[in-house]
Amino acid sequence: MLIPSNRTKRECILSRLCFLVLSVWVSLPSAAQNNPYKIDDALYPIYQRASKQARQQEGLLVADTLYQQALKLGDKKAQCLAYIIPLQFYISQKDDSKIEKASTDLKEISRANNYLQYYYHAWSSEIIYFLNQQRSLLALQKAEKMKKQAFADRYPYGIFSCIRTMGHIYKSRGNFDLSAQYYQEALDYMLKNMPDQDPSQLYSSLAEYYRNTQKDYATALDYCEKALKSAKTERNIAQAMIEKCLILFRQGRIDEFNDCYKEAVQMADRCKLSANVSLLIAHISKNILDKQYEQAHAHADQLSEKGLQQHAYIYEYAKDYPNAIKYLKKYHQQLDSTNNLLQLSDIAELNTQIGAERLKMENIQATSRYRITLFSIVTGFLLLSLLFLMLYLHRKRKVNLELCHKNEELSEARDQAEAANKAKSIFLQNMSHEIRTPLNSIVGFSQLITSPDANLSQEERQDFCHLIQHNSDLLLTLVGDILSAAELESNRYTMKIAPHSCNKLCREAITTVEHRKPEGVKLYYTSEVDDCYELSTDGQRVCQILINFLTNAEKHTTQGEIRLHCSLTEHPGYVTFSVTDTGTGIPPEYSETIFERFEKADNFGQGTGLGLNICRLIAERLKGQVLLDKEYKEGARFVFVLPVEEKNKSYPKT
Repeated sequence: MLIPSNRTKRECILSRLCFLVLSVWVSLPSAAQNNPYKIDDALYPIYQRASKQARQQEGLLVADTLYQQALKLGDKKAQCLAYIIPLQFYISQKDDSKIEKASTDLKEISRANNYLQYYYHAWSSEIIYFLNQQRSLLALQKAEKMKKQAFADRYPYGIFSCIRTMGHIYKSRGNFDLSAQYYQEALDYMLKNMPDQDPSQLYSSLAEYYRNTQKDYATALDYCEKALKSAKTERNIAQAMIEKCLILFRQGRIDEFNDCYKEAVQMADRCKLSANVSLLIAHISKNILDKQYEQAHAHADQLSEKGLQQHAYIYEYAKDYPNAIKYLKKYHQQLDSTNNLLQLSDIAELNTQIGAERLKMENIQATSRYRITLFSIVTGFLLLSLLFLMLYLHRKRKVNLELCHKNEELSEARDQAEAANKAKSIFLQNMSHEIRTPLNSIVGFSQLITSPDANLSQEERQDFCHLIQHNSDLLLTLVGDILSAAELESNRYTMKIAPHSCNKLCREAITTVEHRKPEGVKLYYTSEVDDCYELSTDGQRVCQILINFLTNAEKHTTQGEIRLHCSLTEHPGYVTFSVTDTGTGIPPEYSETIFERFEKADNFGQGTGLGLNICRLIAERLKGQVLLDKEYKEGARFVFVLPVEEKNKSYPKT
């Protein structure tokens, strides 16, 4: 048997391919073919008339009428269909510039009306036109652009059609390997995203590739069987059966070939596939087996591009090798001629594109020069106008700034006055209550003790004296807090820095508040610091913070314990004092504001709300920090952190 060269693998003639691409692209998805329009009943007759006259000038007038009526009725789909007619007309006239404009118009209205099937119909119509004009390079470039747009739109049918068309184009150019890759990609995409569609044609195309190009008949037969199983129409089944016949013939499985051939011919007759290229080759194969060589040559004459190759095969099987070689040479010459024409067509297309780009660039440059001149004139005028405007605005801005400055000063003074008035009101409101309560107690119990009519026992007198002493302490604490806050905020107080024993300061604080400890509450001090360890600080103010912490804990703890603790390891580089209690704790909503002035977690509890605020003011003066431990949930834990050396440090949040 004569072995043809690689160029003989180009089995699909351009005319057959264009017919196949046309049938693929112009059609819509199968789900739409049952009722492809679904437009207003009044518009459908107009569309039918326009379609029949699509190749005539009158068709454009009917299409315009269809569009105007669709616009009135609000039928967006009919508007898209109206734009298809001009595209069909200009394709029939082979007018490239008007084809491009009509295609662009159809794309724009289809996208605006959200009917993307017609958007990709415009693309496909252009590609088919250029393929029919032997301009496959331009068709390939447009198909690449279409593919990118389809993936950007995520439109499944558009993506699938793009990939499949790329396969058809590369097949027409003789690049069968790349064509098969696109067919496989299209098949995978269809099976995943369009399972209701018929994949049998793609299976058949891949079977043909493995039969002709790869000579892998097992794989080809496998694809063919898949085509038979998945085909949804008798026509597609017939095409798959014909391909199976050709594979069985190549494998030498003659009996199976004869059975398959008989069934395929019957199906082809029912589907009117008499002009099918693969069917003609199947007839030739059958004639060769039956040694009906004259009839085989008659069938080969019906083929155009593949006819010479089939004549060579027939002569080879008839063992007429001189004629086989003769026709094979003719076939190679024909392929060379086709390749040369394709290359010349590509070169001509590239030259056309280069010329168009050059002309486009010249137009752009001319337009650019005109725009630059116009821009210079307009810019000069605008600059002069801008200069006068800037002078005017500068003067106006200067006046406005002066007014704004005065307004800001007035606003600031007003805000300060309002804030001072508000602070005064809050202060008087708090002080009137906090001072009246202990004074009433002192006056009342003093009158009872000094009254000659009061018949009091010694124990009752001692209790009253204790209450008088307790309320006196409260009053002194209140006055002390007010004076401390005023002193700290006035910047008149000077910190008295000296070495102090941490343990001694803590014990003094415990001793000061121990007498106010509620019954049943354990008050104690623990330390990780040696007695000899001293810290350079203001001892009086450190004691004041600790006393305020302890006093606050005693107010809110009725049972359990209160612990004062000193540590050098909790925050390395810092001395950490902490007061931990088992009392009511601080509600979460007060955790951020508890150190603000006049802020109290319990508005009905005793106190001015100045104690913790004073602690914060003192800590800031000592370059330290006071904070609430938010992770402690058994009560409240207040922490006072001082640096070992007097310098600013970043404090870890607790």
